[in-house]
Amino acid sequence: MISSTGKTVAEFIQLAIAPIFLLMAVATTLTVFAGRLSRIVDRGRSLEARGTPDNAAHRDELRVLERRAQLIYRALSLGVSAAILVSLLMALAFAGEIVHFNTAAPVALLFMAALFSYTGALLCLLREVFLAIGHFRLGIRTRS
Repeated sequence: MISSTGKTVAEFIQLAIAPIFLLMAVATTLTVFAGRLSRIVDRGRSLEARGTPDNAAHRDELRVLERRAQLIYRALSLGVSAAILVSLLMALAFAGEIVHFNTAAPVALLFMAALFSYTGALLCLLREVFLAIGHFRLGIRTRS
């Protein structure tokens, strides 16, 4: 037989599932961001190893890579902020349950802040992808 306290904790854990799913989504997205940043850095190092940028295309590609890296860095920062906010809201919610304090408003605000931060991270990713695709060339040149 489950005591009323055990039942309350079980119900509370069930309510904590939404933030856990958000935290998992953020963690997965952070992996994507880190992978993209790694590729950008590798490409930049490869270009820089060739020596000084002697043509405009080389310099332009380095500028685009720098802008892309900045966007992904911002996305990573926002994603980590979202993860921290979700962790804080879960800790606050559990602490409130333990000490019998109404944490509904602060938890809701933290959840909304986490969603806004995650949305910002995704928008940075989207901008970085647009920038990458906008400057993508296969090296095939057609004669005009």
